[in-house]
Amino acid sequence: MLVVGTVAGGSPSRASSTHATGAVTLHDAPQQLPAGGPQLVHGAIADVLVRVRGGAICSGTPITGTVYVATAAHCVLDGDGEVSGTRTVLQDGVEYTAVAVLVDPEYHDSPDPRHDAALLVMDRMLTGPSATLGDELPAQGLVTVAGFQPLDTDGSLLRGTRSDNRPQPHGSTGGIVRIATAAAGCVHRSWELEITSTAVKVPCGLIPGASGGGLFVERGGDVILVGIISTVAHDLTYNAVVPLGALYELLDNPGEYRHEMQVVAAAQPSTQAR
Repeated sequence: MLVVGTVAGGSPSRASSTHATGAVTLHDAPQQLPAGGPQLVHGAIADVLVRVRGGAICSGTPITGTVYVATAAHCVLDGDGEVSGTRTVLQDGVEYTAVAVLVDPEYHDSPDPRHDAALLVMDRMLTGPSATLGDELPAQGLVTVAGFQPLDTDGSLLRGTRSDNRPQPHGSTGGIVRIATAAAGCVHRSWELEITSTAVKVPCGLIPGASGGGLFVERGGDVILVGIISTVAHDLTYNAVVPLGALYELLDNPGEYRHEMQVVAAAQPSTQAR
């Protein structure tokens, strides 16, 4: 078993961004660590990431001033392209329940990053760190792509070498293995991103668990979300990122994209470590 794992208010201001096309969703990706691949991430960016539970193993980002948590569409849609079951978010040992989700089910029929965006509508405000929404990809400066990744028993990233190779932590025994996770990612100069009218590709290679994580900028002490992790190339040379325009499409048309979710009993504080 792989363990992965906002405030009520108005919508963020409009953003513009380039669109992205992708490869394979992260939960279907081969697991191979390329040279210069992901490393553990610490600090403000690691602090804003939350774990999304209830479907595919995913990450997410609470949006400042709202009850929304940004994640990927494939983290909330089932195999039939429907919103089913429940989704919860774990932040700093506290579990929050999603009461609805804004998502375009078209992603199921056209699975590429242009549609791979979702906003979980939480039952209450998340009280921990959050990120603001940016208005564009920066022309200069540093960007960080980050999401949760599995850890080995020595605290290093736990990664295999093939798509069918899911290694267990060293020294693990028994039928159920609880695997710790931590924030990991890659830091790049913005000009190192491959940006066209149809794609935003970030040199990295984050594997399952990072879906729904983010592309971030730090500015003036604030963490700014400028994209959502969607896919990874088969050779793990890059991660494709959902454009911010996909998020604003959801925010601008909540009546069209809102889907109610099954609500479970109120979650109690968890003792699980972050």
